[in-house]
Amino acid sequence: MKIVFIGAGSGFGAATVADILSYEALRDCELVLVDINPTHLEPIGEYARRVARHHDAPAKITLEQQWRDGVLDGADAVITSFAQGGPAYNGVPFHYEMSIPREYGIHQNIADTAGFGGVFRLMRTAPELVAIGKDMQQRCPGAWLLNYVNPMAMLTRTLTMTCPDIRVAGLCHNVQYSIRHLAKRMGCSHKDFVYTAAGVNHMVWFTRLEYADGRDAYPDVLPAVSDAENDPWHLPVQLEVLKQFGYWTTESSGHCAEYLPYFMPREAERQALEIKPFETTAEVDDTSPRWTEDSDLMQQLAGKKPLAVERSIEYGVRIIHAHHTDETERVHLNLLNHGAIENLPDDCCVEVPVTIDRQGVSRESVGALPAHLAALCRGLADMQSLASDAFLEKDLLKAFRACLIDPCTAASATPHQIRECFNRLLKAEREWLEPYWGKELKV
Repeated sequence: MKIVFIGAGSGFGAATVADILSYEALRDCELVLVDINPTHLEPIGEYARRVARHHDAPAKITLEQQWRDGVLDGADAVITSFAQGGPAYNGVPFHYEMSIPREYGIHQNIADTAGFGGVFRLMRTAPELVAIGKDMQQRCPGAWLLNYVNPMAMLTRTLTMTCPDIRVAGLCHNVQYSIRHLAKRMGCSHKDFVYTAAGVNHMVWFTRLEYADGRDAYPDVLPAVSDAENDPWHLPVQLEVLKQFGYWTTESSGHCAEYLPYFMPREAERQALEIKPFETTAEVDDTSPRWTEDSDLMQQLAGKKPLAVERSIEYGVRIIHAHHTDETERVHLNLLNHGAIENLPDDCCVEVPVTIDRQGVSRESVGALPAHLAALCRGLADMQSLASDAFLEKDLLKAFRACLIDPCTAASATPHQIRECFNRLLKAEREWLEPYWGKELKV
């Protein structure tokens, strides 16, 4: 078994290493950790070696600073979790994607899925991710590409359409974290629920939520999540959405607010719902805070804290293990719709429950979403599909129009302002965009 992790020094790196080596069936794997930043690569390599020793695992662990030149030869699975052009959530070019739209009254919180942040992240990231997929088609056809890179839906759709000879799945953790948070607030275990969760990435809805004995759990949700006392994860946006739309959505308030037209455009609503501005800077340190000397991970490596070897609730390694063994996993993945959600387009990317086993992926049909939830998902899905088409066709006008129809952006600025902002971002990010999009960066 050969597993390659591109972006191993990222936030998903340590947990993924621990997950791989937690399975006895995977402990003799060849694990290739790839990261362009040596201040991230060396410590994740040492962490992997420590975890392997903990399990007395014979895994072959190697480190690489790039994925080209045969690194992907014979891989069974390639996991991607990287930021292209600069750090994922600070520094340039991300700083430009936050600060320039703000001058036009377009506020974003995380800016990695929708709107200007999502579209420009796609424009600078997709060329690298598609290059990985095409290299896999030559060197390891039939392998899994398990993608944690955002914008998840746009990139997963793009990869699926450009790289048909590999297995592509987009990974997120909003469903499994959200059901555990609900259970905690409701005084039970997530295992006490039977539920259906479906939608588009970062806008997934619990359309069915029942207790194991068949009782509807929804009447207990609003009282449980309304009591915010001593809750470190207070979710005022989801609470308001639940009150008005009748269903719980899986994402954080910061994410949820920027996918809808209702909250971000006006200062009063942002303050009322505790939506605080995400401040960024153009200059950042080369080393991520997760790998600085006083970080939790480095304290583990220094022997000052116990080594974290527990299996996480992330899906990536569960998929690899299920496909490699006779075990079955039920997870939520980002895949092309193909009828799983009846009232969303077939070619959009959706997040739905699937079953994974040695044979591959079996989507579960979840039927039609309630019409008002489908309408919210459709606004996000249309924007994501248009941005993906813009990359596939190398069409800047379509990329601009993806920003133009983004629900939150459209509620915040005029079409002329959106176009002006788009062109300013093209100019600011020229060095990252030119290699794929060409020198004529204007619409």
